Amino acid sequence: MNLRARAATPDEDARWDELIEATGRPHVLQSRAWADVKRPGGWQSRRIVVERKGDVLGVAQVLLKDIALGQRYAYAPRGPLVREPAQIGDVSLAIARSLASDHAAALLFDPELPEDHRVTDSLRRAGCLPGRFPVQPRRTLVLDISRDPDALLGEMRKKTRQYIRKAERDGVDTEESDDIGAFYDVQRTVAARVGFGIHDRDYFDTLWRTLAPMGRAHLFFARFGGRRVAALLALRWGPQAWEMFGGPTGEHAETRPFYLLKWRAILRLRQLGVRSYDMWGLAESGKDDDPLSGVENFKLGFGGEPRAYVGAWEAPVREALFFLWRFASRVLPTAS
Repeated sequence: MNLRARAATPDEDARWDELIEATGRPHVLQSRAWADVKRPGGWQSRRIVVERKGDVLGVAQVLLKDIALGQRYAYAPRGPLVREPAQIGDVSLAIARSLASDHAAALLFDPELPEDHRVTDSLRRAGCLPGRFPVQPRRTLVLDISRDPDALLGEMRKKTRQYIRKAERDGVDTEESDDIGAFYDVQRTVAARVGFGIHDRDYFDTLWRTLAPMGRAHLFFARFGGRRVAALLALRWGPQAWEMFGGPTGEHAETRPFYLLKWRAILRLRQLGVRSYDMWGLAESGKDDDPLSGVENFKLGFGGEPRAYVGAWEAPVREALFFLWRFASRVLPTAS
């Protein structure tokens, strides 16, 4: 397939969000604003259009960051965005090739395309290989929240409905807020309790300052006894929302605050026009012995549709360096 990958024109760059909307598969991580969120962390962005005979087949915002040995890490979060999933391999390779002057040996990408043989065959034919350092979740749970709230409650597991009602009876309160500092304090407590790393305070400040005024970030808290005991930060693009960050502190766990918080956040986002709510991640293996199986079981209690995406892949920027990169990147630091 004879494709041309080129930098977006100044007009296209200014209208970038319109271009990704036109693919029919927009994602907030491919938006101009997301590049603004990542910029203070040392990431630069390239916006690339792939076309054939003047027809646009796909677009991608690629983030680049210096790593080691004069190389740069190239990553297209939840991209490239293509109209036809079967073209993902050729589009991704064309985008990778266009990065040769940026000193990147490979392009890491993880589109929200189904785990389907037509997609994987397209990737392999183009010379792409599965990525060894996934960044975004490959499996997730998506709720159709366009339906009546009673229908959504009816789809939940009985225990989940009971815990929502218990939290209400026990006096758990929820609120929508703009207090990103309080959110960071809750996140630190959650991270210490469950043992995962989080971004620093400046990252969340930048995210909120950039996305909230656009209506693309929404913050919710659960309170009990006057204390914030759970938080949830969702990103939104039109009718889609992604529950990117959050969790319970562990205080007053017997009141089940996170069950009620999640439900109230869903209702609020539904009120704002969201129709698809992504809980952002299930256990990678889907097996009972997976470390995240408990998290998965909690999320599945809300109903919805489990989805498996094609996952992270790498496309060669420069063929001669690609396999050297695959070997060297096992020991070189990469960015998340």
